[in-house]
Parts: sequence; structure tokens; C-alpha cells
Amino acid sequence: MNVTVKLAGMVVILLIGVALGLQTAERGIHKVSGTPEQQPQTFYIKKLDKGQMEIAVMGTQVQAAAPREMVNYVSSAGQTLGRLVKEGTKSAVEWVARIFAP
Repeated sequence: MNVTVKLAGMVVILLIGVALGLQTAERGIHKVSGTPEQQPQTFYIKKLDKGQMEIAVMGTQVQAAAPREMVNYVSSAGQTLGRLVKEGTKSAVEWVARIFAP
């Protein structure tokens, strides 16, 4: 029971730290990129005609030799990261469930 209380306390402290960190990061972003009323987009991809794409990062257009390959690389990296997070979360939940199993 003592371990459960410590674990719950650590999780609460972690969640509070994450919330404070996100708030601090958001304030820092607003200091760098301007006020929130401006609604700047950090990253966007706009499809043009004939398969061409316009890619901009922090308001600056990026020229790529093969933008389709770049987008596919980003997509596959995101899918891989998502799968790793999903599997890791599933393993963690199963591990915690085994602790409380009768």
C-alpha cells in the first residue's frame, strides 16, 4: 500500500509539472512569435495544382528537391513514434494491472 501511495504522489507531481511546463512554454512562444491574437502558424503545407506543394516553417517558405519524399518521411516517422508510444503505454498499463491482480 505504501508503494501505491508513493506512485500516486509521483504521478500527481509529474502531471502538475507537465501542466506548468506547458504553460511556461506557451508564454515563451508568445514572447518569440508575438501575441496570441496574431494566430501565427508554425508549420503548414498547402497543396497547389499539379501535385506541387508549398511548405512553410515559422513563416519562411522551404524549398525541397522532392517534397513528396519529405512529407512521406515525416509521416512514417510520426507513425513509428505513435506505434512506439501506443505499445509502451499498453505495456505500462499491463504491468500496473499485474501489480493489482489478485
